[in-house]
Amino acid sequence: MSSNTEETPLVCKPDKVVYTWETYVQNHTRFLAMLPGYFSAYIIPGRTIKPKDVETVMVTMNNSLSSCPYCTGLHGQLARMAGLSMDAEQDPSNPYVTFSKTFALNSGRGEEVEEALKTLGEKIESTAMAHSVYCLCWALQWGKTTGNSINNARDKIKRFEFSSVNLLDILLLLWYGPLFLIIGILNLILLKVPEVSPKVSAALGAILWFPQALFIAPMGFACFIASGFKVV
Repeated sequence: MSSNTEETPLVCKPDKVVYTWETYVQNHTRFLAMLPGYFSAYIIPGRTIKPKDVETVMVTMNNSLSSCPYCTGLHGQLARMAGLSMDAEQDPSNPYVTFSKTFALNSGRGEEVEEALKTLGEKIESTAMAHSVYCLCWALQWGKTTGNSINNARDKIKRFEFSSVNLLDILLLLWYGPLFLIIGILNLILLKVPEVSPKVSAALGAILWFPQALFIAPMGFACFIASGFKVV
């Protein structure tokens, strides 16, 4: 890996954002920190986001930059099951759409995201709910960047480009590969599931949080330590 690549916050292959060691470590400290808020978005009173709005956030995040096939499959089906119109992400007047696009295009960082988060809180009249949306965006950022990075590593092996496979590729395949294989299988199962009630949709989101947290938390703690016990 060249020094230029290591200094670049985002690496595109060619239109898919994948991890560098720097972004892997930095973002996993954020992914760890967002886990409680991510869970709260589904079931904690005062912080809960309606299922349709949750999936509006997730679909918008995925489609705004560097979409991931795993996220497209999973949240496409969860959105359908929640009764979300497939053109909901195109509504510029929807504050969830506006914030999610801003987050995605700025990779969750910077003054523009901070201002957009403040504006979201004002529009939905709840800073707590706005924080839940912020955490949902980080969750999707984890999902699509990890999914695309896994596929990038897998494709190197499929093309017999073994000399280009690095330690980060191996780590991703060994640690997250099994989880994303399960997600791929789940996507096929969800194709057969009809539209469900908001309570069932929220419960399903909360249930799906647990396997993600089981994989994110250990890696997040390791990256938190590697970052000098800081969320960066």
